[in-house]
Amino acid sequence: MKTVFVADAHLKGPGDPNQAALVKFLSGLKAENLVMLGDIFDFWTGANRVVERNYSPVLDELLKLKGRGANIVYVEGNHDFSMGPFFTSRLKARVIPDKGEVSLDGKRFFLFHGDTVSMTFGYRLWRAFLRSPVFRVIAWAATPGFVWKCAMGLSKKSRRKNTGYDKGSRIDEGLRAFARIRLGSADCVVFAHSHKAGVYMEKNGVAANPGSFATDRSYLVYERGSFRIEKFKG
Repeated sequence: MKTVFVADAHLKGPGDPNQAALVKFLSGLKAENLVMLGDIFDFWTGANRVVERNYSPVLDELLKLKGRGANIVYVEGNHDFSMGPFFTSRLKARVIPDKGEVSLDGKRFFLFHGDTVSMTFGYRLWRAFLRSPVFRVIAWAATPGFVWKCAMGLSKKSRRKNTGYDKGSRIDEGLRAFARIRLGSADCVVFAHSHKAGVYMEKNGVAANPGSFATDRSYLVYERGSFRIEKFKG
């Protein structure tokens, strides 16, 4: 059984080369399981027809992948959350809002994106607001185009604040420390967020990070009991 993990593509809609690359990657993917570890989209919250239209090439490929028999798991990130009816109803994906455990190939996998491991008070409040009923009402009342424009603005603000993520050393250390704790109850822990790809043999199991599809076109493969990092060259 083959499981592919991908994260941090940060798709920005039509014209984004990352989106074209991910479409090509998904179109040729042959795997029983696809795990998307958050921040695949630079912004997604709830049901919004403009968001779905701008990301439709990727969504179409996910539907085709599901049609080929793949199981899809989506772990929400800090840029994409409240994934809405496309993922839960049409795609029949399992959506994990924060962190959770799944069984893959007889192993217990603990999955999380990583933004909640070490949160400042300000980020905790901001994160809670974006996921609150109040924000959902605001997004529902506003025009879809306005929501998309605001989304891109929020995304740029987040990237300016977190410019060190692609270097990732300090953040990655914190994520790996959290992973080591979770390995007490899981066989494998897979996370993202730091944009730093790696497979780490820990005392109680294996921790791994697929890295950033946006930055390096990297992804993670679990097959026949072992992990490997690969890069998409299409």
